[in-house]
Amino acid sequence: MISTLILACSTAAMATSTAADKHRLSGATYYVDCSSGNDTGAGTSAGTAWRTLQKVNSVAFHPGDNILFHKGSTCRGQLTPQGSGSAKSPIKVMSYGSGARPKLVASDARATVYLHNAEGWEIRGLDISAPGDNVTDPRTGIYVELTDYGTGSHYVFADNYVHDVAGCDCTNPGQPGGGIVFNATGSRKVTAFSGITVTDNTLRDVSGIGIGTSSLWARRALYPGGPGSAYGPDTDVVVERNHLSRLGGDGINITNGQHAMIQHNTVEGFGLKATTDHAGIWAWNSDYTTMQYNTIGGGDAGKFGAFAFDVDGADVDDLYQYNVSHDNSGMMLICSVEGLPSDRPTIRYNISQNDRDASGGVIILGCTEQTNISIYGNTVYAPTADTLWWNTSPDTPLVANNIFVGKPGGSAFKDTTSTFSGNLYRNVSTAPGDAHRVVGDPRFVSPGTATSVDDAAGYKLKKSSPALGSGVRLPQDAPRDFFGNPVPAAHPNMGADQGAGL
Repeated sequence: MISTLILACSTAAMATSTAADKHRLSGATYYVDCSSGNDTGAGTSAGTAWRTLQKVNSVAFHPGDNILFHKGSTCRGQLTPQGSGSAKSPIKVMSYGSGARPKLVASDARATVYLHNAEGWEIRGLDISAPGDNVTDPRTGIYVELTDYGTGSHYVFADNYVHDVAGCDCTNPGQPGGGIVFNATGSRKVTAFSGITVTDNTLRDVSGIGIGTSSLWARRALYPGGPGSAYGPDTDVVVERNHLSRLGGDGINITNGQHAMIQHNTVEGFGLKATTDHAGIWAWNSDYTTMQYNTIGGGDAGKFGAFAFDVDGADVDDLYQYNVSHDNSGMMLICSVEGLPSDRPTIRYNISQNDRDASGGVIILGCTEQTNISIYGNTVYAPTADTLWWNTSPDTPLVANNIFVGKPGGSAFKDTTSTFSGNLYRNVSTAPGDAHRVVGDPRFVSPGTATSVDDAAGYKLKKSSPALGSGVRLPQDAPRDFFGNPVPAAHPNMGADQGAGL
């Protein structure tokens, strides 16, 4: 009799649990008001909102759930929510009510928002900060870490304000710090990300990297000494329309990426707490990364390099096009680590304005050899640089159809290995061997006036420009130039403008 009763009660409990689970799969909405909520409430309406992050962290969330923070409120501590959603039914963190963005503030914590071994999350419209006095340990605004997880999918972080993140300029792949960071760790199961979308966020005063991916699963033929026992590639990565400023380290870095897209971002001020060289946007151990329509400025790393872009180690087919670089320590660093050569990087139709030669040249090719480098159709305007170009490596790039403008009195080219063809040189003291070169004024409309990708018309050519139609035909060119003009096959212009002249 007792056994029968127990069985009946267990069956009823299981039925109730199953019914509840089915209901939960449809998604529930939870409200959090850190000003006037109450953790004893149900949390399922604005009138029964929870009060603390500790309460949120104690709940296992399900696909389709929404977590809404009250606008105008401030929540202190770490948000470390549990559970996973999916691409079709993600868990969403957003806001409700009226007023300023809800604030999440975690002082001297590893991360303000920390997702560990979770996927299927979307976070929008929050004010996230991680202030503190610690300058030696990594700190992060939004930190996603997968440990021996396999492949985690669907992470959307949009329209957040991430700022005042303390900590160090940490570049260790095991413990990176920054604004929005994804990290694959562990040692037993190959781990990676699929489906990262970081868009329309504002990041300011971040001690480490602005936005980046990192991995301890980086070992492959191109990186035989990399961490981990295998390679976990990150796929479907999109970083676009973000505004980053006053960064201690790099702007945007993609590690282990495959076909990542980094576009329409603005990075203003990076490398400001540098403990090593930095770049505004770059890739590492990645293939087919596209970096386009970005504005990079204000890179200054003191005694270290702060280049707008960097072609680094173990990359294949990375593409840098249609970007504006201005007022950085340098425009482009091409430097492979010993034993990690990169192949087929293409740098085309970019505009460099007032970039310096703080590390020896506006464009530097150094370190060990990288292969099949193409640098064409760029406009480099550097009226204060002593050295425009410095190649100390065995690299033998094709350098064609560019415009190089140096300082009055002449800027240097230092190179004995590159193939120069069809470039225009202005204020250059030691022009390289170039059978199709033009020496003279390119006659820009208004040089020195570019502020962004959308405001660079000063580098269009006048109808009297000697650069019009003077370039060489390339076996493979871009379909269009910086300004959207089609690139003619037979007689291209020199520089980033392929128009007919104004």
